[in-house]
Amino acid sequence: MVRSIVKTSAIIAGSAMLASTLATGAFAVEQIGDVEDFSKKVVVEGNPNVNIVVGSNANAGDVISAAEITAKVGNLLYTEQSADVGSAKLNVRAFAKSDDYNLVGNKEVTLATKDDNALFVAAADGDYADLMANTAYFGDDTDLDAKDGAVSLGRLSTLAEVKDTDPFKWFDNDNDAYEFLMGRVTKENNDKWAINENELSYAVLSFKDDNTTFKGLDFLCPGKEIPFLGENYIIMSTSGSKDVVVLGKEVYQGVIKEGDTYAVNGLEVKVDSVLVSNAGTTNEEYKIKLQILKDGKVIAEKFDNAPTNLMAGGIGVRMFKAWKDIGNDYGFVELVVTDNLKCMPLGEEYIPDWETYVVIEEGNKLVYTDDIVKGVPNRGIALKYVGDDHDSLSSGKEIDILKYASMNFDDDDDKANTMNVLFEMDTTKDLDLTVGSKGTVLNSEIALEGIEGTGTKLTGLKAPLAVLDEEISLESADKNLIVVGGPVVNALSKELKSMGKINLTEESQATLAVVNGVANGNDVLVVAGGNTKTTNEAAKAFVELL
Repeated sequence: MVRSIVKTSAIIAGSAMLASTLATGAFAVEQIGDVEDFSKKVVVEGNPNVNIVVGSNANAGDVISAAEITAKVGNLLYTEQSADVGSAKLNVRAFAKSDDYNLVGNKEVTLATKDDNALFVAAADGDYADLMANTAYFGDDTDLDAKDGAVSLGRLSTLAEVKDTDPFKWFDNDNDAYEFLMGRVTKENNDKWAINENELSYAVLSFKDDNTTFKGLDFLCPGKEIPFLGENYIIMSTSGSKDVVVLGKEVYQGVIKEGDTYAVNGLEVKVDSVLVSNAGTTNEEYKIKLQILKDGKVIAEKFDNAPTNLMAGGIGVRMFKAWKDIGNDYGFVELVVTDNLKCMPLGEEYIPDWETYVVIEEGNKLVYTDDIVKGVPNRGIALKYVGDDHDSLSSGKEIDILKYASMNFDDDDDKANTMNVLFEMDTTKDLDLTVGSKGTVLNSEIALEGIEGTGTKLTGLKAPLAVLDEEISLESADKNLIVVGGPVVNALSKELKSMGKINLTEESQATLAVVNGVANGNDVLVVAGGNTKTTNEAAKAFVELL
């Protein structure tokens, strides 16, 4: 049978100045003990006085909760800061394993003789991994159409997802996009296996909101947001004339008035003019002249109807629509500005050994293509392995996937009866934030809303680390503890419950519970609820209290 092994952790360290999304609004949170007094002792004389503990089998939601608290504590460390020009450096590390499958002793698919093969699928959401673990859905050009069947390895919790691909409400939907890992494994002999060229893929697929059917596949187009290798990107172009996909990181989204500019990365985006024809009729059209300038000089410009793109100097602009004021004096353009552009020609290597394709649907099958055709919906983006065959695979082998994940083989020290295959991630992402900016990485959104204080001297302190429950104990604690997650996901919460110090169940609401003196003489704050959602509500409430 498939057994689940999920291990997730986040480590967030900061230098210079550090902050996270600040919670707002009211939360229905049960407080037990003197939570306010505990909060006053989180930072003592400019130094962190807590360890923040997340469960070794926590899911990504609890990791995010710990990250929010960690980042807020980091913000409190700085008594002298610049409130006008602030920046943050964050390092987020996450690791997780999918379910595994025993290639030797499992009968879900039978791999008994040479050249038998099966497809294995993991995704950011287990329901979609289950859906796509079906060889009938893959055309032979994908090399994922395994002849002996397919197996879902469930949710890999650090794969990324976007729960609203239409963040600017340009397309009037609330659809989703998920990361997938897919590999075809072939039997060579009794104890050796192979993953050959073309048989390993990373993909991003979009689905209508909460529609876990093949017919629920959605389309991707410029202006939508998707996850890509753990971070969120805006699709800037899917050019049929050049057969290229361009992604960019959102810098600004909003409206620019005719004649105004927006500064980014030493460049300026200028709406030079907005012209209207057939005003007041059903054939009304707006034509926009957009420019990108450097040192006051135009380096690129475009005069076209919206929606359209302009990219130069490492930034991209997607113009969605334009209009004039009532007096027809000024025009306005709604747009998104991006940087960190990723230009990916189809059928060519994005990085060595990994080629880029768009995913389309033909005859109820997914097909990889390097040809973007107008009117044919793009269901997703895929990176396909085109390197050397991986043969003679045995226990301990780890097949790299884009330096982002891996497909692993492990016999659990029982070579005769076991050869487990699974996907694993152990990845680190860096975020550089300025005041007012945000970043989404490994399912965690972190924003630098502002920095408190009026001084300008920077203090080089560091935020505390979020540690795993297996790395610390109540008996060894040398400072107060913030324990994130209930007894099901956090060993310290489980121990406190067995001691009768807390009473949390799956029905519990968001709870902040202080237990005094229980951690080697130090206090413990349990931040938890009956599920991930209520745990996050408790975390946000504590951040707000801080």
